[in-house]
Amino acid sequence: MAHPNVELLQRFLDAYADGDREALEGLLSPDAVWHVGGTNRLSGDYRGRDAILEYFDTVQRETDGTLTLHPVEVLANDRRGAVFLRVTAEREGRMLDVAMAEAFLFAGDGSVQEFWAHAADQAAVDGFWDDGEQYG
Repeated sequence: MAHPNVELLQRFLDAYADGDREALEGLLSPDAVWHVGGTNRLSGDYRGRDAILEYFDTVQRETDGTLTLHPVEVLANDRRGAVFLRVTAEREGRMLDVAMAEAFLFAGDGSVQEFWAHAADQAAVDGFWDDGEQYG
């Protein structure tokens, strides 16, 4: 039997894949923080459930819903979790296909409290979101 937080992360991945905003909202702590690395225009910290959900909406809108998470491994214990995955997307004629390691911190109520991601090729991620401006 999988740890309950492995199941929580799988529900999160499924809700993201399904575009189920209501389910995502229920899995995020109200004061969650989502750290987006890199030096692109979407990089930074998103604080609070509403800001995080708006970030998800922006990503899906700008990729015409093509951004897809392909989980390879999901791990978790009582306090922390990790997801290793491939992320693929298309945007303005550009393709993204990058391996990611994502770390999660859980709140005591069984929700996601904090998130960090590390891309195997951050330059590819930054280039994918590049709109001609310099960030970071």
